[in-house]
Formats: sequence, structure tokens, C-alpha cells
Amino acid sequence: MCICLNCNRVDNCLIVFFVEQKHKEKGTIIKKASFFPQSPILLCINLFSKKNSYSFEWDVNECLSYQEEAGAWLLSCSKILKSSSYLSFDLLF
Repeated sequence: MCICLNCNRVDNCLIVFFVEQKHKEKGTIIKKASFFPQSPILLCINLFSKKNSYSFEWDVNECLSYQEEAGAWLLSCSKILKSSSYLSFDLLF
């Protein structure tokens, strides 16, 4: 799991923007990528599917700029919060 989900800087980090591009999820979290973190370590997992195709899972494993804020990605994704009452409930606890 990517540690960026619980980082205070998730909404403007260039590495999160890079990971989103690799996952083909453009514009879901990042509004303005202006922060470049110190020493991020990315983990790339190669997955082989039953359809004889490869896919890659990209995650940030470590980062010196990490500042913990639980659920920070939920606050950055207002569309997700509006469409799911479960996520809104989970954020409160």
C-alpha cells in the first residue's frame, strides 16, 4: 500500500502525480503538483494475469518528506466523499 494516502502533502506531490499516471488515474487526487519530496522510494510489483498479460503496481514505500495525516487522500478527493457515505463515516472514526 502506498504511504502517500496518509501523507499531509498528498494533494500537491509530484511523486503521487507520477504514481497516478502509472496507474492511469489522471487527476483523481492531484490538483497542483508543486512539491518534490526528499528521497522517495518507489516499489514496483509486476503482476501476471490469467489473460497472459503483465501489469504493474506502483507504490511509494518510504519518503523523508512524509508527514502523517490519517485519511489525507479522502480530504483531497471530494468526489469520492460525496458519492460514498461509508467513506465519510470511516473518516470520522
